[in-house]
Amino acid sequence: MTAEQIAFHVQYAAVDAHPETDAAAAAERILRAQRVLAAVRHDIADEAIVLVPVTESGAVVALDDAGALQFELTAGRLRELFAAEGLTLHLEHPDDQLDELDAALDEEFGDAFEELDDDAVFDDRVLTDDLAGFGMPGDGDDLPEEEFAVEPVRVAEFSRRGPWAARITAQILKTEVDYVEHGSWSLYRYETARPHMLISGGRADGAVIELNLPHIGEAWVEVTAAAGGAPALFWPNAERLTRPVLELDAIANEASAELYRRMLAELDGTRDELRALASGTRVDVDAAHRACLPEAVGGLEGEDARVRAFVAAFGVPEELIEQALTDAASDVDARRFAPRGWWPLAGEIALGGIGETTPLTRRDRPLPRLERALRQRPMLDAALSTAELAAGLAMARGRSRFGRVVGVLIAIDAVADLVLWVVRRRRR
Repeated sequence: MTAEQIAFHVQYAAVDAHPETDAAAAAERILRAQRVLAAVRHDIADEAIVLVPVTESGAVVALDDAGALQFELTAGRLRELFAAEGLTLHLEHPDDQLDELDAALDEEFGDAFEELDDDAVFDDRVLTDDLAGFGMPGDGDDLPEEEFAVEPVRVAEFSRRGPWAARITAQILKTEVDYVEHGSWSLYRYETARPHMLISGGRADGAVIELNLPHIGEAWVEVTAAAGGAPALFWPNAERLTRPVLELDAIANEASAELYRRMLAELDGTRDELRALASGTRVDVDAAHRACLPEAVGGLEGEDARVRAFVAAFGVPEELIEQALTDAASDVDARRFAPRGWWPLAGEIALGGIGETTPLTRRDRPLPRLERALRQRPMLDAALSTAELAAGLAMARGRSRFGRVVGVLIAIDAVADLVLWVVRRRRR
């Protein structure tokens, strides 16, 4: 049987041990002795996580003395070997897991499920009282707020959007948002503990790469393609310390070694997700994937370097990545937006004009360039608005009904432009 004919899935199995036992070292020793194509992901105190390839029939993928694949070791036998060393390996065949779960639920909650299946009508009070017995709070129970408190996360959004979405984000999340531009890229920086939606104007804004930096735990990246849809989530450091149990260079059979190498490189399906993104988003798939590979099989070394490389694979300038990771946006080029209410927000976006709502990649088009030129020549801007007002009033006095309607609209637009011109002049 060739490597291409093998169908197996990799199970993430926990290994429990006594407090004085090194679970990771013991698990690695057992798996190496059985020549299993496994890996150790990480270890926490007396617990370790191992990755074990298991076929649909429940056989563990291992090597024989010649390096060829063999399937004589079963998941049950491997558990016994761990138990003989005083370890508990949580490795199950999928069907066995479902059967055991069904049996456990039926034994503990069978009577309650039968009552819920009855046609009796329950009011909210009765249903709440019943659920309180299953660990849900009753009417008289107080929910301690500290148990549900969420630590804030530093967020950095990289995209081609202008300041307008930063203003809206600040208002929605009730937090301050720093806005920085570099070339045709922008950076939104803020901190929040609230779930939030992504603010984007469409395809022209490009993909949004959202880097989340928790104070405790691993950073993750959410990538929303330019076409929209659900974001793709990536944890660049999730597999960083994963290490193979067997030495790749010591495997004599090249097909087995290649299968083992591919298994370690494609554990979490990251490359497949990146390829799907690449169909509509500019991304260096190889560079982004290398930033997520285990260090032991050629991945980048260091947590910070991996996050930087992953974000940079989407074309984000290094200057913006540096400001996002060091929490040191320059006071010189950063603009800060604070929540001020929805009506003031609408006024600020109107004052910003076309320049703030135009994607950074389109600022060289005629209309944004004309607006910038008029901003630099305020008296010319006022003269054009006055001329527009005069033309609108003249058309509004004409005989044509359509012409009068158009004239009124032109006059209203001219008055709005003049009001904005006055406000801008006062803010200078």
